[in-house]
Amino acid sequence: MHQRIFAFLRDRLPSLKKRTFYALLFLITFVAIALTAPAAIAYSRRDLAQLRDEKACIGCNLRRAPLGGEDLRGADIEDADLLQADFKGAKLEGVNLLGANLRQADFRNSNLGAANMEGANLQQAQLPGVYMYRVNLKNADLQQANLERANLTGANLTFANLTEANIEDGTLKSANFTKANLALANLSNANLKSANLSGASLVGANLLRTTLQDTNLQGTHLGGANLFRTNFKGSQISSETVLDSKWLLVWELVNKRVLGRDLAGADLSGANLEGVNLEGANLEEVNLEGAYLFITKLRGANLTRTNFASSLLVYADMNNTDLTAANFIGAELRHTDLRGADLTGAYFENTILTDVDLRGANLSLVDFRGATINPGTLIDARSERVAELINQGAEGKNLRDADLSSAYLAGMDLRGAILSGANLEGANLEGADLTGAKLIDTNLRDANLDNAILENVFFCRTIMPDGEVTPCDRR
Repeated sequence: MHQRIFAFLRDRLPSLKKRTFYALLFLITFVAIALTAPAAIAYSRRDLAQLRDEKACIGCNLRRAPLGGEDLRGADIEDADLLQADFKGAKLEGVNLLGANLRQADFRNSNLGAANMEGANLQQAQLPGVYMYRVNLKNADLQQANLERANLTGANLTFANLTEANIEDGTLKSANFTKANLALANLSNANLKSANLSGASLVGANLLRTTLQDTNLQGTHLGGANLFRTNFKGSQISSETVLDSKWLLVWELVNKRVLGRDLAGADLSGANLEGVNLEGANLEEVNLEGAYLFITKLRGANLTRTNFASSLLVYADMNNTDLTAANFIGAELRHTDLRGADLTGAYFENTILTDVDLRGANLSLVDFRGATINPGTLIDARSERVAELINQGAEGKNLRDADLSSAYLAGMDLRGAILSGANLEGANLEGADLTGAKLIDTNLRDANLDNAILENVFFCRTIMPDGEVTPCDRR
C-alpha cells in the first residue's frame, strides 16, 4: 500500500519539494494506519453479546474483551481470538478454549478448573495463583506465561511449550508434562510430587528447592538445571535421563543404599539429603556447602575437613563423628546430635546453634566467632565461656583461674585482662592483643602466640609455650 501511495505522489506531484513530499507521505500513512487499527485490535460487540447471551462464540473476535467477573462456566469459545482479553475474577470452570488465542490474556483471580485449553496460545498470559485443577493444556503454548503460585494439580500439559514460564511456588502434583518443553522455566519451590516429566526438557530450568518426590524423570533432560536443595526422593530415572554428574550422584545417594560408601572429596553442595543414611561413610573434604540435611544419618562417618558452610542441619545424627577442622561457617544447626563428636579446630563462625547436643564433644580450638548459641544447646561450661568471651569481648576482664585450655582466642582483645592462674595450655592466641594483661602463674604451654601483642604484659611464674617459666617482672 505504501509503495502505491509513493508511486502516485511521485508521478502526480513532480514539482513538490522533497521536504513537502515526505511530510505529505507521512501524513497519509498515519491516517491510513489510524483508520484501520481499531478494526484490527477491537473486539466485535456482536460477538461479545452472543457470548454473554448464548455462552458460545466459536471463532469469534473477542480481542481485548472485558470479561472480568463474567460467569462463563461451560462456555464454548473454541478458536476465538482473545488477545489481551480481561478475564480477571471470571468463573471459567469447564470452559472450552480449544485452540483459542489467549496471548497476554489476564486470568488473575479466575477459576479454570477442568477447562479445555488444548492447543491454545497463552504466550505471556497472566495466571498467577489461578486454580487450574485438571485443566487440559495439551500442546498449549505457554511461553513466558506467569503461572506463579498456580494450582495445576492433575493438569494435562503433554507437549506443552513452557519455555521461560514462571511457575514459582506452583502446585503441580500429579500433573502430566510428558515431552513438554520447560527449558529456562522458573520452577523454584514448586511441588511436582508424583508428576510425569518423562521425555520433558528442563534444560537450564530453575528447580531451586523444588519437590520432585516420586516424579517420573525417565528420559527427562535436566542438563544445566539449577537443582539446589531439590528433593529427588522416590523419583525414577532411566538411561535416557540427562543429569549433570553431580546431581546424578545426589539422586543415587537419595534413592540407593550407600552405607559406608567412600565419597571423599565429592561435590554435594546444595544437595537435599533429607533422610539419607550415610552412617560410616567416608566424607572427608566433601563439599556440602548449602546442603539440606534433615534427619540425615551421619553417625560414625569421617567428616574431616568437610565443608558445611551455609548448610541447614535439622535433627541430623552426627553422634561420634570425626569433624576435625570441619567448616560450619554460616550454617544453621537445629536439634543436631553431636554427642561425642571430635570437632577439634572446627569453624563455627556466624553459626546458629539451636538446641544442639554437644555433650562429650571435643571442642578444642573451635572458632566460635559470631556464633549464636541458644540456652537449649547442651555444651560444656568451658566452651560456652570461650564462646561468650570471643563474642562479648574480654578487655579488662577478670579471668583469674579460668580454664581456657585449647581455646580459640585468635585476634581477641585481651588488653588489661587479669589472667593470673588461668590455664591457656594449647590455646590459639595468634594476633591477640594482650597489652597490659597480668599473667601471674598463667599456663601458656603449647599456646600459639604468633603475632600476639605483648606490650607491658606482667609475666610472673608464667609457663611459656616452650615450657620455660618466667621470673617475676620487678618493674
